[in-house]
Amino acid sequence: MNRKLLLAIAVAGLGACSTASRIATLRDTEIQLEEARAEASVNCSARADCDRLWSLTKQYVSQRSVTPIRRADDAAIETAEPHVFGAVYIWATRTTDSTGTSTIRLKGMCRGMYRADGNPGWLYMNCAQQIRAVEADFRAYVGAAS
Repeated sequence: MNRKLLLAIAVAGLGACSTASRIATLRDTEIQLEEARAEASVNCSARADCDRLWSLTKQYVSQRSVTPIRRADDAAIETAEPHVFGAVYIWATRTTDSTGTSTIRLKGMCRGMYRADGNPGWLYMNCAQQIRAVEADFRAYVGAAS
């Protein structure tokens, strides 16, 4: 009887460690995603410069998204949501503030990353890794042609 009790305690202890580790990993991944998202933007003020950056953004979205662009105008570039899970698709927006400064923002998304209740889905880690790469490389891509 004592062995069964010790085994049950050991299994419960391992489960608690695993859960704490999993939560810490998810928290760290969310922080890394927020940092990548914060870096996935560029500012410009001259119309010609902004148009050039927007053109490069469209090219980047087209190359990095698994689905084709379904809408592209002066304010947004949107790709279709993929039919498969675990595939990254990308949107970009272009906004101008009252001072005339435009901000181009890129946002990667991945089907299956989150469940309907907002908690991480079964493809969370795979999706997070792909999104971080897409968002983290954006500035270098549009700046490479400068």
